[in-house]
Amino acid sequence: MTKSSIISKSVQVLDIICSSRTRLSYSQITEAAGLPKSSTHRLLSILREEGLVALDPLRNVYAPGPLLMGWATNVLSAADLPEIAASTLVKLSSDVKVGTAISILGGNQVLWLKIVDYPTRHRQAPRVGDRTPIHVCAAGKVLLAFSEGIRRQAILEVLELEAFTHRTITDRDLFAAELDKVREAGIAISNREEFLQDIGLAAPVFDHNGDVIAAISMWDMTGRRSADDLLIHRQKLIDAAAEISTQLGYGHL
Repeated sequence: MTKSSIISKSVQVLDIICSSRTRLSYSQITEAAGLPKSSTHRLLSILREEGLVALDPLRNVYAPGPLLMGWATNVLSAADLPEIAASTLVKLSSDVKVGTAISILGGNQVLWLKIVDYPTRHRQAPRVGDRTPIHVCAAGKVLLAFSEGIRRQAILEVLELEAFTHRTITDRDLFAAELDKVREAGIAISNREEFLQDIGLAAPVFDHNGDVIAAISMWDMTGRRSADDLLIHRQKLIDAAAEISTQLGYGHL
């Protein structure tokens, strides 16, 4: 296949996968594309390497990959979420006296969309547009824990678990277990895992389809509060996330 042919056929395969309401097998994609099996296999291999499609190894079916899902989330979320979340973030920050934010997955990182500093910005706090490694912040744990299984696994496989402090989780199996705990608890905790004075909580925000679309976070970077201090206010965080989810149509059938 020529370069232009590879591009056009890759787009064709992506369109088949993304347009389907169900996950498709290799043979189903080959039949729908009308391509030789060898060509389909090559295209799927390229798309998987680039993160544009992901393979569920248990069911042998294909789905949009983490990079593609990240692009879609950014396009759909970045314009509206900061405005929708603004008043909720301000109220939560004022009530608990902490910094608050809303963020989304940007590829394999957390992308910060809206931040409310309390009382002023700490020098190590993120700014709007900054990206943070998934494994060191509560928002990243929530976003990954509540992601669809195939997307979660695809990101986990390539995630670089760099140590930022002695408390950072750097073992892949331990991090996967941490994500299971987050999903069960409904919130995530980051306890001095990026900076030694930084503690944070995060809860998931869901869209009208019930898919996690963002995380709402609250944190203290003064070093004077503990994770337990923030956990006292966990219900306020959960309520704030639910309020934003409702505005996005979650729970409206």
